[in-house]
Amino acid sequence: MEYYKEYQATLRGYIGNAKANKVLGEALYLISIGTNDFLENYYILPKRSSEYSVEDQIFLAGIAEIFITELYQLGARKICISGLPPMGCLPLERTTNMFNGSDCVEEYNDVAKDFNGQLQEMVMKLNKEHPGIKPL
Repeated sequence: MEYYKEYQATLRGYIGNAKANKVLGEALYLISIGTNDFLENYYILPKRSSEYSVEDQIFLAGIAEIFITELYQLGARKICISGLPPMGCLPLERTTNMFNGSDCVEEYNDVAKDFNGQLQEMVMKLNKEHPGIKPL
């Protein structure tokens, strides 16, 4: 977020506030959250998964809400947030599950479904709270 604020200041310096506001308001903001947080930081690190439950890790949706709200306050209106793919069916996960016939890891897919449900609720809430935001 700090880099983005620096970018905004630089843009304003080059083209002025009015044009910068137009550019920033019409830009498309793509946000991806979760896949590495779960697969790389939670499931692979035994200490992390022994300290926190999967439900504890879902606090990421709250972090996304804070991030999106701050983007909105800085002028973003077209915001696209991607949720988790069926993580248990990613090639890496299927390969590491070769002792079970390389099937998808349904536990990971269930986590993705739960997390995506929380993201959808958060998006609906933000759409109501922030006039002018355009869900994509």
